[in-house]
Amino acid sequence: MPHSPLELLEGLFDQDGMRSAAHRFVLGGPFGAEPAEASAERLGHFADAGGLLIETSHSYAGGKAEAAVGEWLRKNPGILGVATKVGHDTTGGDIPLSRATVHDHVRSALDDLAVESIDVILYHCDDPARPVAELADTLVSLVEAGYARRVGASNWQAERLSALAVELAGRGHTLVASYQFSLAEPDPALLGGSLHADTAVLDVIREHSLPLFGWSSQARGYFARTGSRQVNGRPDPYDTEDNRARRRRCVELAAQLGSRPETVALAWTLRHPEVWPSIGPRTTKQIDNSLQARRLALTGEQVNWLRHGAR
Repeated sequence: MPHSPLELLEGLFDQDGMRSAAHRFVLGGPFGAEPAEASAERLGHFADAGGLLIETSHSYAGGKAEAAVGEWLRKNPGILGVATKVGHDTTGGDIPLSRATVHDHVRSALDDLAVESIDVILYHCDDPARPVAELADTLVSLVEAGYARRVGASNWQAERLSALAVELAGRGHTLVASYQFSLAEPDPALLGGSLHADTAVLDVIREHSLPLFGWSSQARGYFARTGSRQVNGRPDPYDTEDNRARRRRCVELAAQLGSRPETVALAWTLRHPEVWPSIGPRTTKQIDNSLQARRLALTGEQVNWLRHGAR
């Protein structure tokens, strides 16, 4: 049955609602870089499985991703909510976050996504040359214009993220954060300029009770593999000694639970109530494998052992 993602999302973004794992998965994927039929199949399957939110960006797929998502949303209005990011050009480079530029990009996103208002708009990057208060005002202006329901930021340093959270709280808004977050902690030098939710970022998120969109929640398929690989001609940022040990522990626990290592790793993220894991499946089967994580009730001891190896 069709549901109202807006009503459900509002409740789940609240602090109490974030403790439920039922609808916290966010669907990403190669929208705009694959046949429309493949995107439509996954989007429909995710919605039928109770999913609520799609994640994309103004810059993904050379600027084609939002329009690809919008093609499905036009035919299926009100079924899935959408989060998108602004602040990168179509090559993925940072751009100045002036109010005029941000509003231009968001108006373009509204047209491409075929929605009247976007559920969550996030800065894809910081603009350190601008005061945090100015950037907070720009985000609030998007809500006041009816362009967005919630606002947030990705890839900000912890100190600036904390200041933005304070500025938005003073204007009556709770910041939504977006960082890499998974059982596998990447080598920052190999992550390509993006930021993961390190201890400093997580301290900010917990101090201000912020929801966190955790992208690459399965570490780009790391836990589904047995060996190493290169990513865009560079070493895999997740292939470290610590993460290889975590993957071995996932394999061991998955065998005990009758599950898959990547599903166990995703269940680990769900034990963090502030995290909304973003998944990037290529097939409906991969969606189903990810959603199985909701059924794995890991104990606190297992959560600690998967991460640190100490029982």
